[in-house]
Amino acid sequence: MKSKGLLFGGIFLLIIGIVMRKAGSFPQAGLMLIFTGVACKTIYIFSKIKSGEYRPGKELLFLAFGLVLFMTGLKIRIDDQGVFPLLLIISGLLLKILFIIKFIMITRSARLMKEQAAK
Repeated sequence: MKSKGLLFGGIFLLIIGIVMRKAGSFPQAGLMLIFTGVACKTIYIFSKIKSGEYRPGKELLFLAFGLVLFMTGLKIRIDDQGVFPLLLIISGLLLKILFIIKFIMITRSARLMKEQAAK
């Protein structure tokens, strides 16, 4: 459960960072919270790899490309308020959601296999 706190903390920081950026009063602080949230979630994934609950595969490409698109969109949006940054952000979020779905399926499957092997 301790590691899930890191995951949910990262998600919380990410949401707060997005809200701060949208509010417009502290855009740089919001960006820092977003980066911190991403770091927390990355640490969570590495802890799952280390524990053996998750074996990385091709689905990490979804995460990598999603993060690159998302962060690029955020950076471009600071300078340009056009449609292109929004498309990058949405595409990045969709790829990250695909990764999360696959990650949950893999970790749940690994946990079920461990439980069956223990019986």
